[in-house]
Amino acid sequence: MDNIENENEFPYYVMMSEPIPDMSVEDIRNWFAENNDEQGLATAYAVVHNKAWWVEDDVYDYEEGTEEYKKACQITDEWFALMDELVEKIFDILKSEGIEILETGQIEVLAPFMERYGYFDGNGWWIKKDEE
Repeated sequence: MDNIENENEFPYYVMMSEPIPDMSVEDIRNWFAENNDEQGLATAYAVVHNKAWWVEDDVYDYEEGTEEYKKACQITDEWFALMDELVEKIFDILKSEGIEILETGQIEVLAPFMERYGYFDGNGWWIKKDEE
């Protein structure tokens, strides 16, 4: 993850390589089963969120209806399904803390939780604070 300054001096972040390239959805599920505290949840959510949006871009590399396209869609759907499961766990925690979860603007609700565990929103990518 690189922090690049634009001409207005506001940093933006570019994902330089695929997040967790050697891990599958099942690998993350197994990891989270052993690291299922709130820190583990934040970590799992961050990497799964980043991976889901990274692999989603692969869908556009193939012509709709081809086998490659179908495979890219399947992989994307699997990562987004896991991301949805993890965010629901975070929302359950936040609801228990009295925080209302709205249909829109959810990043504003997620950000303080993620920051609590060392992550910040780098314009769509969850970044570990010590990786800046």
